[in-house]
Amino acid sequence: MKKILLVVSFLAISFMFAETSSNSQALYFFVTNNTGLTLNNIYVTPAETSNWGNDILPNDLFEASTSVRVDIPSDYGTTCLFDMKITDLEGSYITFTGMDACKLHTLILNADGTYTAME
Repeated sequence: MKKILLVVSFLAISFMFAETSSNSQALYFFVTNNTGLTLNNIYVTPAETSNWGNDILPNDLFEASTSVRVDIPSDYGTTCLFDMKITDLEGSYITFTGMDACKLHTLILNADGTYTAME
């Protein structure tokens, strides 16, 4: 009987930790570069902060007509609203504010400075 209680307790604890780890998983979305330019930095920050933090572009360059997965670090907390800054090789940049990363699947950047968000 003690063995069964021990096994059941172990399984219950395992499920608790599995649930906790899946809740702390970072958000992510995809960005498609339809600007015609090579981009070189992507910064994402919670909308309520003013510090851009580190470049989270997974590669050194983000070529035109390609897509990248953007992972939002889990240490940014549970917020869904983010601001994003993207720079090109000439140092020009564009910012997008108040993006809901919890709903966003793909962000398509257009040559005219606009974007299309797909949930």
